[in-house]
Amino acid sequence: MGGFAEYDRYDAVGLAELVRKREVSASELLAEARERCDRVNPKLNAVVFRLDADAERAASAADADRPFAGVPFLVKDLGPPLAGAPLTCGSRLFANYVPEEDGEIIKRFKAAGLVVFGKTNVPEIGLVPFTEPELFGPCRNPWNLGRTPGGSSGGAASAVAAGIVPMAHASDGGGSIRIPASCCGLFGLKTSRGLNPRDPQFETIISDFLVDHVLSRSVRDSAAALDAVCNRPDAGYLSGLEAAPHTLKVAVVRSAMFGPSVAPEVRAALESAVKLMESLGHHVEDAEPKVDYAEFGMAFLLYWAVSARQVLDGAVDLLGRAASREDLELTTWTLASVGGVAAEAEKTWAKAVIDQATKAFLEFSENYDVIMSPVLGSLPLRIGQNSPTSGEKIAMKVVDGLHSPWLMKALMKAIAAKSFAFAPFTAQFNMTGQPAISVPLSWSPDGLPIGIQFAGKMGTDRLLLQLARQLELAQPWAHRRPPVWSGENVWEAA
Repeated sequence: MGGFAEYDRYDAVGLAELVRKREVSASELLAEARERCDRVNPKLNAVVFRLDADAERAASAADADRPFAGVPFLVKDLGPPLAGAPLTCGSRLFANYVPEEDGEIIKRFKAAGLVVFGKTNVPEIGLVPFTEPELFGPCRNPWNLGRTPGGSSGGAASAVAAGIVPMAHASDGGGSIRIPASCCGLFGLKTSRGLNPRDPQFETIISDFLVDHVLSRSVRDSAAALDAVCNRPDAGYLSGLEAAPHTLKVAVVRSAMFGPSVAPEVRAALESAVKLMESLGHHVEDAEPKVDYAEFGMAFLLYWAVSARQVLDGAVDLLGRAASREDLELTTWTLASVGGVAAEAEKTWAKAVIDQATKAFLEFSENYDVIMSPVLGSLPLRIGQNSPTSGEKIAMKVVDGLHSPWLMKALMKAIAAKSFAFAPFTAQFNMTGQPAISVPLSWSPDGLPIGIQFAGKMGTDRLLLQLARQLELAQPWAHRRPPVWSGENVWEAA
């Protein structure tokens, strides 16, 4: 069956409108998406599992009255279950686990008319901000195949940026929507805590940090998806885009927050975004919450380590056996080991630090409409750049063999330094629960996207979407095409 040659011209909302008007069929859209995936996925490794037969049935039965009628869609291989598809979490441990029922948000995506035809690549258990699992191999950025698309929603971002689908499921527990959005030139919204349904594979100490939503090329796709799946019956996020935001009071963060420094290209992008905001009439001033970022970051990483241990413990009930060292990557096993020896006093300390810093962030936010910063401290990492060195691997094995809490914590600090050097601006808003967006407002001189983050008060998702739409109109990005693009006669020239 033939596809739809004009696929590139439309976002998900636009494609659904064509289906409603019967100008294209859901089956034709699916054929186009599958052909595009076949064309570029061997280069990108974004899609790790296909559901072609299920997707064909869903496309044939598509209801033209649904908001995303017949639009091809991909689901992240981490978090909510998709019935009949492996939920590997990027790990050998779960490689053969296939859930029998859809999670709640997947049910809502399907009810909105989206046609799921595959699952996307993730780092193991979503622990790092780049997507290079040993199980499937590295996912690559269509803007530069030597660079990461970010993580943990790296496969989703790579697929959307390359034009395989206009929108894909993503999730965010420490920046995993915003980081890939920045790396791949997309729009990404981390919703306010509790706005969208959550049904993770395991309940862990970081469950409250996690949100599920989408990555998209257009702001209106994100807003329409929020209307379709959120827990508010009177949502109106898409219709809310018709109104521009009021004049905003904006706090611009100049420090590196969790990181040591900000790359010159990223600083330049922030300066350009500040000028754009001022040109739109917003009031911008330098300011940021006063917290101990070193302590805040270590508390977050301790929570992350405990969560990794809880995932492994939960696997016993799910799989009927305990996880072994051979089931997991060395970094994952080591981080889980750290989480396993964490004392209750340490967890109490971490909770107190997070609670105190959250209070400072929320109080600070009362004085501003949004907090503005880069998303990342640097350009997208090179593939393998943050993988453990041979020396670090030896250290991890020694630490694991000795089971020394002191050595484990020293190693944890080294892991934190790497992750936060790359992504120093995102995890804080998972801990506070505030909504935050990544908007693709700049590209580096060598053609790599740079996202700018805007975080709002709790529950101000509508305002952030309105601001994003204003920025999208003032400085459009959806027309930009990466060197690896799935449309015919484009990617081959890259």
